[in-house]
Formats: sequence, C-alpha cells, structure tokens
Amino acid sequence: MMPQFIRGAVAILALASASGAFASPMPPQVPKARDGNIAIAEELEAARKADTLAAYDMFIARHPQHPLAQVARRERARLVRRGHR
Repeated sequence: MMPQFIRGAVAILALASASGAFASPMPPQVPKARDGNIAIAEELEAARKADTLAAYDMFIARHPQHPLAQVARRERARLVRRGHR
C-alpha cells in the first residue's frame, strides 16, 4: 500500500503531465538575419544624403574592404575636388 503523500504526489504529477506542463517548449521562431550587404548599401546611401567628408570617412572606416568602399572613396574625392572640408 502506498502512503497518502505519495498518492497525492502521483496525482499531482499525473495532472501536470496531462496538462502539458512537462512538454518540451517549442523554440521561439527567430527571423533570419537580413543580408549584411543591404545594411551596408543603406549606410552608403546615408553617407550620400549627408554628402560630407565625415560621412564618407565613417563609411570607409567601417567597411574598408567592402566593394562599396571604393564608391565611397570616389564620392569623397568628388567632394574634395569641390573644395569641401
């Protein structure tokens, strides 16, 4: 014969199991990260809108090896030729 407290514990565990309390939770759905090149292109567009040497310098410093850094360098040179500081 099972002691009363064990029967009570078994009953509680049975109710919890039936309610799904011990079911493994579903992992949260994490959206995929967007393409980093899109973010870099948006940064270049922001530098273009600012149209300052500082904006292009920041872009180039952040992404010196990215192909768009060459575009930023050309646009920065254009500003220098126009006499911007």
